[in-house]
Formats: sequence, C-alpha cells, structure tokens
Amino acid sequence: MKDELRFDAAVDHRAADFAAHLAAACPKGIDVYFENVGGAIWQAVLPLLNNFARVPVSGLIAQYNGIASDDDIDRLPATMRQILSKSLTVRGFIHSEFAPEHYPEFLREVGAGIAEGRIRYREDIVDGLERAPEAFIGMLEGRNFGKLIVRVHA
Repeated sequence: MKDELRFDAAVDHRAADFAAHLAAACPKGIDVYFENVGGAIWQAVLPLLNNFARVPVSGLIAQYNGIASDDDIDRLPATMRQILSKSLTVRGFIHSEFAPEHYPEFLREVGAGIAEGRIRYREDIVDGLERAPEAFIGMLEGRNFGKLIVRVHA
C-alpha cells in the first residue's frame, strides 16, 4: 500500500496488536477519520482523535451482520464522553446529499489527479452476476482490496 498507493503508513486491521500499530502510525493523533467500519477499528481510532477532530460517518460495516462484540460491552457512553470532552464533530455522510452540488468539481479535480498520477486507487473486479453474492460476502469479510466491482456482461 505504501508503494502502490503512496500512503505514509499502512497497518493490518486484522493484526492482534492493530491498535498499537495504528497509534505508532499516527504519533500526532488523528484530525480527520472517515468512518466506514465501526467495531474494533473505531475503538482503536477513538482514543487517537485529537481535540476538534472531524468524523464523517459513511458506514458501519462491522455492525451490518448484527453480531454483538465478543465482550458485549456497551461502548456508547464512553464514545459519547470522548465526543464531548474532545469537542469532536461527528456527522453522517451520505454521498447523495453532496453529489448534485459538488459532483462536477469532484470529477474535474479527481480526474486530473488520476491523470497526473497524484491520486491512485485499486479496484477488485469480480466477473459475472452469479458471483455477486460471494463477492458481497467477501467484501463484508474484508477479502477485497480496493473498490469491489461486479462486472456484468451483456
């Protein structure tokens, strides 16, 4: 990830000591965290959020299966205490709220960034609609790397 996507650091979210590796990768804390996972990832990020950090929440994939955490501890009170004490801004982020106003500018900026090599991305392409259920389950289990796309041939 560091070489191909030019990230400053990369940590394995499946590692038993993920929280320690994340803390080491963010020695100055975190100012913006795009939440799309929830669960153990959120629990590792939360103590690293700096005062006044911003958290757009786009998904909570760790909760999509409705499975409680292993220890069944209610973490909402501690989360709310961190939001209050660190003056965090947490906001739901649904892309359709912003697309009408910002999509043309997004296409110009990101298109130029991709063309110039400043922005890199990966896609994980699965061929055939019949493989969509398997691909979706794999995405929920973290088996893909990059944007998961099911390609359907006409």
